[in-house]
Amino acid sequence: MIEAYYNLRKAPFAKDIGPGDTYPGDSILEFSQRLEYMKEKRGILLATGEPGVGKTLAVRSFVERLNSNQYKSFYIPLSTVSIIDFYRQLSITLGGEARYRKSDLFLSIQNTIRDYVENTKRIPVIIFDECHLLSNENLYELQIITNFQMDSVDPAIFILIGQPHIRERLMSPIHRSINQRISLKYHITPLSKKETSSYIQHHLKLCGVNTPLFNENALGAIYQNSSGIPRVINSIAIKAMTIGSLERKDVLTEEEVYMASKEL
Repeated sequence: MIEAYYNLRKAPFAKDIGPGDTYPGDSILEFSQRLEYMKEKRGILLATGEPGVGKTLAVRSFVERLNSNQYKSFYIPLSTVSIIDFYRQLSITLGGEARYRKSDLFLSIQNTIRDYVENTKRIPVIIFDECHLLSNENLYELQIITNFQMDSVDPAIFILIGQPHIRERLMSPIHRSINQRISLKYHITPLSKKETSSYIQHHLKLCGVNTPLFNENALGAIYQNSSGIPRVINSIAIKAMTIGSLERKDVLTEEEVYMASKEL
């Protein structure tokens, strides 16, 4: 409906946006620099941020830009599993064996990672999403899994993505060791008011909109109701455009935005 009414080339604010089309907000740009640093140093990076701020999208964009001849990425989204399932999931994802004993799975994981580095000459990039849901036991196991050659080398890049409270958990004494192993930590912040306006205009331009669709008050209202969180911005903007198309509005105001916000 909104594509037809506003003469868009495609649906706006799509999830499957390409790495070259993502909006380069200041916080995401800084995070991208941290990711580039990890390509050289390897080890563990912890990325935190509120839900919907763009953590996973930023990591996906980073992965899609990697040279496939030098890097091999693995994505693990399921964090609420038992210890043995945690090991088995990681082993199978890496292409290792689906063993039943923890010790066999541990060897499979470490041997598979070493094989990528030594034989295929590719660095594994292992991504754990929703890591704030990992149990204390699995956080402890992750510390063991990432210990190679008596903790003398970092053959892979481990990226942990989670909500902010994982930082507090890692500060507790029981997680002191894994916390010390984390090479870099970065907290992705929401967009500023100015960035929110630029973000919306950027995404609309990708769809072929070259004239202002939201007036200044509408843009301010979107920021106020979204707190600068991209996922919420997307939902409000799409809903406001839907309301606008039904009411035959060519320029959207704060009225459509507030109506959209109430329906979310």
